[in-house]
Amino acid sequence: MSDRSAETSSARSGRKKRKSPDGVPTNALVFSAHVGRNDLVFPQILSLYIAPGSTVADVTFGKGVFWRNVPRGRYRLFATDLATGTDCRKLPYADRSLDCVVFDPPYMHTPGGTAHVGHQNYEGYYRNNQAASTSKYHEAVLVLYFDAAREAFRVLKPGGAYIVKCQDEVCANRQRLTHVELINELATRGFVAEDLFIVVRTGKPGVSRLLTQAHARKNHSYFIVFLKSSGKSRWKGLPRRTVP
Repeated sequence: MSDRSAETSSARSGRKKRKSPDGVPTNALVFSAHVGRNDLVFPQILSLYIAPGSTVADVTFGKGVFWRNVPRGRYRLFATDLATGTDCRKLPYADRSLDCVVFDPPYMHTPGGTAHVGHQNYEGYYRNNQAASTSKYHEAVLVLYFDAAREAFRVLKPGGAYIVKCQDEVCANRQRLTHVELINELATRGFVAEDLFIVVRTGKPGVSRLLTQAHARKNHSYFIVFLKSSGKSRWKGLPRRTVP
C-alpha cells in the first residue's frame, strides 16, 4: 500500500461516525384539531403541558366534564366555581403557587336564551346578580376573560400554564373572533400563546327560528394554552411525557 493510500485509510478509520438522530418513527401524536368531546381532548392537552403531580386549579369546574378521562390522583386538583363560593377573579391561592389554571367560562352572550342546548350561556352563570359587570354583550364576556386572566397570572408560577376554553361568536350581527381577542390581550399581560386546539362538535347546532343566515354557524371551539412568561427560553416539552 502506498503512503498516500495508508494516510487515506487512516483518516477514514479515525473519522467519527455520524450520530443517528434520536427518537423513533410514530404517528401516535397529539394533534391540533379534533372532532369529538372536550373530555377526550383535555387529557391530551394535559399530557403535553402538565407534568404528573402538578398543582392544578380548575376555577370553573362545574360537573367536572373535562376531567372524566383524567386518572384520579395524577394531579393535585383544586376544583372550584361560583357554586362552591369561589370567584375566578378572586382566588384563594397565594401568589406564584400553582402550576396550572384551567378556565372554561360561559363564553357567549345569548339574549333571550337563544343558545343551542348544551352551549354555555353568559346570563345563566355570570349574570348581574351573581357576578356584576357594567359591560354589555360580548364585551361583558371579554371582561370576564381578562379579569380572570389577571388573577390567573397572579397565582401561577413563572412558566405555569393557563388553559382557556373559548368560542368565537356573532354578536349584534358582528363577527367576534374571541380567540384572537384573547391571544392579543393576554400577550400584553405577560402570557405567551403556546398552543391552540380546535374542537369540532359532532352534532349539528340548530336554531328555533331562522329568517336569513348571514354568517356561518359556529360548530367549533378552542382550547388555548398560555404560558406565564418566565423570561427563560421557549417551551421545549415535558422531559418525561405521560401518554394519556
